[in-house]
Amino acid sequence: MKKKIIVLFLVITLIMSVVTACGSKKSVNSNEKAVKQEQYVPVAVEEVQEKTISKEITFSGKVHANKEVMVVPKIPGKIASIKNNVGAKVQKDSVLFTLDKDDVQKQVEKARKTVDAAKANYIKTKESIENAKANFERTKELYEQGAVSKSQYEQAELAASDSSLAAVRAQYEQAEIALNQALDSLKDTSVKSPIDGIVSVVNIEEGEMASNAQPAMTIIDMDKVYVELDIAENIINDLYLGQEVVVEIPSAYDETITGKIDRLSPAADPRTQLYSVRVYIENKEHKIKPGMFSKIKLNTEVRENVIAVKSESVLQKEGKIVVYLVEDNKAVEREVKIGLDTGNLIEIVEGINKGETIITKGQNYVENGSIVKVVRGDK
Repeated sequence: MKKKIIVLFLVITLIMSVVTACGSKKSVNSNEKAVKQEQYVPVAVEEVQEKTISKEITFSGKVHANKEVMVVPKIPGKIASIKNNVGAKVQKDSVLFTLDKDDVQKQVEKARKTVDAAKANYIKTKESIENAKANFERTKELYEQGAVSKSQYEQAELAASDSSLAAVRAQYEQAEIALNQALDSLKDTSVKSPIDGIVSVVNIEEGEMASNAQPAMTIIDMDKVYVELDIAENIINDLYLGQEVVVEIPSAYDETITGKIDRLSPAADPRTQLYSVRVYIENKEHKIKPGMFSKIKLNTEVRENVIAVKSESVLQKEGKIVVYLVEDNKAVEREVKIGLDTGNLIEIVEGINKGETIITKGQNYVENGSIVKVVRGDK
């Protein structure tokens, strides 16, 4: 009986061992299969699209006012009053300052008296000549009748000549010119702004003498400002009038603003061999001040509607330029020809088509035919 029990125990133990061994084998096979299923490369992708790309070149320069006009009085004189000081907004033809009028007023009065005298002299001379002409006609008849001598005839003819009247008329006209000049000088004692703008410089004080050889004030127009750039010959033909550019002026704005190319020099400066380009910027709020530092970013070598991909997507492999696409969850190596390289994007001239899916991250870890799993994609 004991022997039967022992034998039965051994049989049961053997059966359990076999079952356990079989279970362990199935578990190992299942794990191996799972490992094989997980042997893929995670990648990020994006859809190949047509884009407009260009190279960006940065220049720096100082801001200038759109207009800067130095105001010089037309006549010298003592400053009577100053109507506007530095920072004042002025309109065209508004009075900036005035000169003392006393001396100019005296000149006007003197010139007016001279005109009156010249006019009276002209009228008197004209009447005298008209009488002389009438007398000459009578003398002529008498001379033809032999009643007067030839000398009397010639004297009457000379007295009737208009030559003396022409000289008097010239004196009268010259006096009128002098009066008009004096009146203009009287107007010029009120010095007006030539433009709408802001007073930026005042070089005069009340009571001192103002010269007509030195600027008394400076007026600037800040509604628009500009930055002047010097451009090399290999860039100038990539720019055009009206082209929008990105402008950075940290002292005025935290963000970038837009400017436009408004002037392109057709000829290079003979000293520097560079071409002058002006970028104008709207400045209605007057936040941008002349003299501020700016950066101008110009787009050159513009390519429109071309296939372009991220630069890191393009690899050099065994002397070829390649990219990796995703087809049926596998990496497909494709040789390409490239064009413009902007640093961030590369133009693909040949090799891939719009709408295909390109690997943008993980491309360094795949080969042709590698199984991949898209973990991130950008449209």
